[in-house]
Amino acid sequence: MDKNILYIILPPLFIVAAYTEMKSRKIPNYLTYGAIICAVTGSFISGGLPGLQNSVLGLLIGGGIFLPFCLVGALGGGDFKLMAAAGAVVAYPMIFWALYYTCLSGGVLALLYMIWSGRFLSSFENIFRMLLGMKRKEKPGEGLKKEITVPYGIAIAAGTLWAIVMAS
Repeated sequence: MDKNILYIILPPLFIVAAYTEMKSRKIPNYLTYGAIICAVTGSFISGGLPGLQNSVLGLLIGGGIFLPFCLVGALGGGDFKLMAAAGAVVAYPMIFWALYYTCLSGGVLALLYMIWSGRFLSSFENIFRMLLGMKRKEKPGEGLKKEITVPYGIAIAAGTLWAIVMAS
């Protein structure tokens, strides 16, 4: 059995993750843990011990790269677990390409959100101020505004699928 057969897990995983993240801003544990179990088990069945090792390594690299961002609050726990699940499916060494394209997709998604929310110029102004060691420029009442968050699960889905297409 070919390892790529496990890629069939990804579209339903990403569709449900995107739907739930857009609806409730959460990616359910049953979804990510179920995908991890299917990926690791399927990798062992299709590739034996080397397949299992590559899948677990992909899981650890995908989750490990996202863990610090999750711990500082830049990403949610669901995003962290979704990247770990994607890593388990695409396995080592493809996880590096999935991470690369996920970062590119996340940047594009963040830019689109800044433009859509009307905060494009003010966001870049604040970035440059931070780089120069200056305080963030806040307008009166801005501190009470809810920050716009980017549903990063969509970037994970786009980046992982992009990596698979580029590798084909």
